[in-house]
Amino acid sequence: MAGVIMHVQGAKSQIRTPMDLVAALRRPIVELLPEVSEGGVLGSLVLLDEADGLTDSALEVAADYTFALFDREADPATSWLPKWAWQRDEQVERAVFQATVQTGDQKVYTASRLFLIEHPAGFSRDLIDERNTNPRYAGAKAVAEYVDIPRDRSHRGSADGDSWWWPCPACRWPMRVKERSVFCSYSPHEARFEIKGYDLGQPQLRKVSTVRLRTPKALPVTGAGCLDPAVWRFITVPGLPEVVLQQLESEELGIRVTPWPIMDTFDALVTAPGFAPWTVDVKDHVDARRIIDEPPAARHVLVPKYRRNQIPQLSRALPDKTFWTVESFMKHVRTVVGRGDAQ
Repeated sequence: MAGVIMHVQGAKSQIRTPMDLVAALRRPIVELLPEVSEGGVLGSLVLLDEADGLTDSALEVAADYTFALFDREADPATSWLPKWAWQRDEQVERAVFQATVQTGDQKVYTASRLFLIEHPAGFSRDLIDERNTNPRYAGAKAVAEYVDIPRDRSHRGSADGDSWWWPCPACRWPMRVKERSVFCSYSPHEARFEIKGYDLGQPQLRKVSTVRLRTPKALPVTGAGCLDPAVWRFITVPGLPEVVLQQLESEELGIRVTPWPIMDTFDALVTAPGFAPWTVDVKDHVDARRIIDEPPAARHVLVPKYRRNQIPQLSRALPDKTFWTVESFMKHVRTVVGRGDAQ
């Protein structure tokens, strides 16, 4: 890669050796590639942390852009790569839900997907019981494997040597543990804590982020499992605002929300008596270009509140779509249906 950069930049390249490149990866990428806009998504990105691991910001960008670059089956030298290096959201969805799609059963598909969104981690026995007995997940299949809690997401206690993990209060997937810091790998969730001490051998957390979040309790690693990071990133995380959208349903107003209709042709179909249906897709990407380059099928495109700054750019680039935050769309539908306004 040092050679590639030297070739592209020519005489102006500040990279002369591979170690020059390694050092540059610990600084904002605009210093490595000056042509990258400082105000853009990539300009301030730092790729490696102080331990030479990928930063969470780098992982987030990679999840949007890095896919189909490697044929893992053909080249075993790529086995060290995380799954997001050769998979993207559509690929993960196809792999996970292939069995349910083949059955043609919409209820099974919906229940299976909902379970992965609402239960990305937990005690293995509890997960099985919840999927099999809770009417909310009636018919759900075990479409994704739960793996052991990763070592970088567990904390070894100081008393009896037990290891502990904490679910993110936003997505319920195991938070990363780095010395005394505990935080969700998905930075928009803004879940940041620190280990403040122990109570009867159980480590306790103190919230250090400013957002309103509950402080989770430590759970023992023994007997627990979590979804593979690719399934969490591409199904659980984007599914959270899709589940919130279901709160739009109203018996009084006659509003109905059908999640992932026709095997996920759209993310949701919203209907109300006397109104044309709203077809809805929810998109959560670090860079709005990902949405622009692959326009959603739905007429209404929703982004989480933390992506609301993307809406003007998206509206200019895709004028045939209407863009909202999840909350503003829900308010709009309730308002027009409540007033009986014509669409």
